[in-house]
Amino acid sequence: MGERAARWRGVTSTRRLALAAALVIFTSSALATPASGAPATALPATIRVNVAGLGVSQVLIASASTLTLTAPDGRTLYRGPAPILVRLGVRRGTTTGAEIPPSGDSADPLSLRALLHEARLERATAVAPEIATIPFEVAVLENANDGTEPPLLAARAIVGVRFATDAGFLSFNGRLFRGALEIARDDEGDMIVVNTVATNEYLASVVGSEVPSSWAPEALAAQAIAARTYLLTHLDRHDAYDLEGDTRDQQYDGVLSEAPSTTLAVRRTAGVVATYRGVPISALYSANAGGRTEDSENVFPNALPYLRGVASPGDSVALASDWGRHGYTWNLEYTPKQLRTFMARRGIDVGDLRTIQLLQVTASGTVVRSRVIGSAGSRDIGKDGSRYYFGLKSGVFTVALHTNDESEDVPRRDDVRLRDMDVLGAELAGTLYTPVPGSDSEPQEFVPSAFRYRLPARWVFDGRGFGHGVGMSQWGAQGMALAGATHEQILTHYYQGIALTQVGGG
Repeated sequence: MGERAARWRGVTSTRRLALAAALVIFTSSALATPASGAPATALPATIRVNVAGLGVSQVLIASASTLTLTAPDGRTLYRGPAPILVRLGVRRGTTTGAEIPPSGDSADPLSLRALLHEARLERATAVAPEIATIPFEVAVLENANDGTEPPLLAARAIVGVRFATDAGFLSFNGRLFRGALEIARDDEGDMIVVNTVATNEYLASVVGSEVPSSWAPEALAAQAIAARTYLLTHLDRHDAYDLEGDTRDQQYDGVLSEAPSTTLAVRRTAGVVATYRGVPISALYSANAGGRTEDSENVFPNALPYLRGVASPGDSVALASDWGRHGYTWNLEYTPKQLRTFMARRGIDVGDLRTIQLLQVTASGTVVRSRVIGSAGSRDIGKDGSRYYFGLKSGVFTVALHTNDESEDVPRRDDVRLRDMDVLGAELAGTLYTPVPGSDSEPQEFVPSAFRYRLPARWVFDGRGFGHGVGMSQWGAQGMALAGATHEQILTHYYQGIALTQVGGG
């Protein structure tokens, strides 16, 4: 929801890529309110989070303390200090072929040659070892080899084994997690890792994963309430877990994203959610609205009364940030060939691209409907689809085709723009020099200061904001907090007509 780059690891089959595309373009589920419209209920003490993205084929779980592995029926399969390796489709040989004897200084050369000849003959005439594929396997990784130890468990299907530790944290994919980890299937049937964690600890990590923990306390408190509200309205949507641990729901990076400031933000707002007429809202948020948020129906299918476009002047504080400023205003360029290739990989190929028409643009600048016209036909793109098909940071943009008669002088220390020139295939036309005054004994020098490039024909997208732009702007919240606003003032500004309601729980 905070629009950080989704960290989807694992398989990249055609079906998975199609699923990823659907998640980016059609996020209507994120906008849904509780199906029954029921009043808010208390938050659960723990929640289950998918921390393996779109699925994995191999899992390594470890702990600095004693690691306990249990089967679904409660049996202890392992208890000890070693990591556990879980794999799909493990291929193992059922027999071993003849081995060539090792050489040694004391071996007789004639007998050694005879042994080598005999071994090679035996291996050539031996029956090839049978290779068995084990669909699901769990093994102890005692050392740094490839997990060839006898498995603790082998099965024809994914088994929901559970990992716990006596003290400290569990590690998976370079991240540390509290609570327990469990092997499970996602909604597509692929293997994932589910973290069962206390709700307040999950929220402390989400706040620090979504925004910097150094931000103003009131901005962190607003983020905590928005994240808690989002959590409450997105429970029970999956069989094996509650939420995705990435930006398909909320970014959750585990222990390392917690901080005293994020823990305090969760604690001081404990149990508080945003409601509209007594019902928890769809608390959407994005990184930066570019100065104004958008009405929900211009991005998502539904018009919700509390998700109305409002001014977001606080977004401009991002300009003072080395990384945040690239989400306030931005620019993206493609050569015609690059853009055609990029769009084709995402499902649209109209041949050589001739025109991009912005057919419907809101007062906020959001492109609701666009059309691409090429040598092989045309295609309309609706609502938030432009972000996906053009690879943009937001839906607030303009686009123009620049011809190949332009040049640009790039400072020699501007590494980012120099990389752009390389990606675009721009032609280096010359070097610009700056005179450096000499001394009485030294003549004046000239040092390179910039490089002049001839630019190719290219499509140039200029835009504002980072994310879908509906609901709370995270940078806007920071700007309001720095100007003295409370978390309640921030939330009631971005979510029109709402109330903050104590429902109890995490």
